[in-house]
Order: sequence, then structure tokens, then C-alpha cells
Amino acid sequence: MEDLLKNVDLEKRDRILNSAMKEFSKNTFQKASTNKIVEDAGISKGLLFHYFGNKEKLYKYLEFFTFKVMTDEINNELDWNNQDILVRLKEISMIKLKVFQKYPYLTDFSLLLFKDSTVEEIMHKYPDFPLKLYGQVYTHNIDYSLFKKDLDVEKALNIIKWTMEKFSDEFRKDLELGVTKFDNQSVEKEIFKYIDMLKECFYR
Repeated sequence: MEDLLKNVDLEKRDRILNSAMKEFSKNTFQKASTNKIVEDAGISKGLLFHYFGNKEKLYKYLEFFTFKVMTDEINNELDWNNQDILVRLKEISMIKLKVFQKYPYLTDFSLLLFKDSTVEEIMHKYPDFPLKLYGQVYTHNIDYSLFKKDLDVEKALNIIKWTMEKFSDEFRKDLELGVTKFDNQSVEKEIFKYIDMLKECFYR
């Protein structure tokens, strides 16, 4: 999909995105108000439709942006030279938290998009899902010598991947049900606990 806001001032772009994600995450598509979006974003309705054409295209752009922003940040910020997969996963979790701080309604909008879906289902449902990047995280430039001798590394990597996917799925469900609230520090702490346990299990 074309980036419809690529030539828009970054500060204005972020206002539009945050306002739109807020409105769509609090209402159904039909009830979401473009009047409310432009009011919160501080732009005219004419300008909003100049960028997107209609409400449906705005929503589709938000879907596209949800994947694009994470893909771009991980590609730009992750140290691909670090060959420790568990350190890499910690870095990715921190990158994601920084994105959520910048776009506070991205979590709520993502919950709406991915409701009742597993990570695997999401990968197949949305063509913009960065499948290649997702695979590279677990395969590109990994130092397999860090793993215990005689360990089946392929199976260990699968367990690591499944653990992180399950953590994401369960956390997303808890958010949907109101069992927990999104808090950067607590999420980071919980992720690091799992990663440290995986390190004890699989590393020398």
C-alpha cells in the first residue's frame, strides 16, 4: 500500500494517526466520527479527505501503518550484528514499547484488528504483515554455539518463538478482557522473566 502521509509533516502526521486510532478503537467503524478525528487532530475535514479520500481508506491506512511502523522501527533500531537471539528479543520488546509510547492508541487499535486471532492467524489474514522480517528475527545471523551442547537447536528456537507468541496472545487477551492494563515497565519486566528462563533452559 502507498504511504498516503509520506509527504506530511511528522508532527501533523502523528496527530492524525493518534486521533484516528483513538476514535476507531473506541467505536465501531460505522460509529467512528471523522468530525471527532479532525477536531482532535487539529485539521480540517477537507484536509483529512484530501489525504485519504474516505473513511474506509483512512481505516485501511491505519491497518497498513500498524505493521509498517513496527517493521520500520525494528529494521532501523535492531542490532542485527548481535547474534544472541534472546538479547535480540529483548531489544525488540524495548523497540515495541517505544513505539507504543509514541502512539498511545496503537495498542487499542491493534487489539481491535487482532481480536480473537492468534499470531499465526494474523500473519495469514493481513498481507502487510512483515512475514520476511518475522522469520529473520529467528534465523538471520544467529550464534548457535550459545546453545547447550547436543541440544536440538531448531526445536529450541521453535520453543522460544512459541513462547513469545503465546505471551503476546495471552497478554492481548488479558487486555481485551480488562484483566490487565498496558504498562510499559510491567510488560518489559514480564517479558524479561520469560527470556531469562529460556536462557537458563537452552544456553550453556
